[in-house]
Amino acid sequence: MSPALLAPPPALPKVQRGSTGEMTGADAHASLTALYDVAGQIRAAFIELQGQVRAMQTPGTGGTDAQGK
Repeated sequence: MSPALLAPPPALPKVQRGSTGEMTGADAHASLTALYDVAGQIRAAFIELQGQVRAMQTPGTGGTDAQGK
């Protein structure tokens, strides 16, 4: 298994606010962009895991056929 997949997931970013504690449109955009980046990292890890599972289930590569054919 890839060492990157054994690492803890990335921390969710903190919500950005201005010095007064209020959130502006720019703050919301920056926060959503950071959250989208984390979601992309999680998706990439999930796709890599799916690929590893498929490789293990493919006959002829040392894996087993999941349907027993």
